[in-house]
Amino acid sequence: MTDPLRDAGASLSAVRRAIECVLDELTWPAPFDLNALLEQIAGRGGKRVALLATALPRDGAGGLVIERARDLVIVVDETLPPLQREHVIMHEAAHILFGHRGTSVGDLTQEELDELDPEAVRGAQRFAKREGYSAIDEKVAEIAAALMSSRAAAVRRRGGRPLRSDAVAEANKRFEEALLARRPRS
Repeated sequence: MTDPLRDAGASLSAVRRAIECVLDELTWPAPFDLNALLEQIAGRGGKRVALLATALPRDGAGGLVIERARDLVIVVDETLPPLQREHVIMHEAAHILFGHRGTSVGDLTQEELDELDPEAVRGAQRFAKREGYSAIDEKVAEIAAALMSSRAAAVRRRGGRPLRSDAVAEANKRFEEALLARRPRS
């Protein structure tokens, strides 16, 4: 039997089912906490996972993973909108969760190294950049990130946390009241 997460010919439904099985092994407590999810993923991989939000080049990826001796650093572009930033973090976390291997440090150019935070780069053994993964690994990470986002949204709904800001909720309430208010007929 072939592994749908490694088989280029696997159907999308087989890949999705395999990803769902792995995601089912994680807990999704309410309220949703991205850091708690990353801690679970770290526990499975044996290395701490840290986040580093920093400005990344506009023409590059929105995130990447740096593997160091003692930890993994998910670097995410701090200029992205919050929802997109969370998706990028989940995409990079999926690479970690599924054991994808990226690009070794020796494969990077000096220009690519100069674009990153020197502290994050120090001690790096491996980088995960867009061209560093196979097409299958990228497909798995993107599907997993979408499924993780969907689960996080479901937990947020169940947990009673608002999906929108208080100001938007208040404006919607006033608008609804105005629409439903009966005006006396003249």
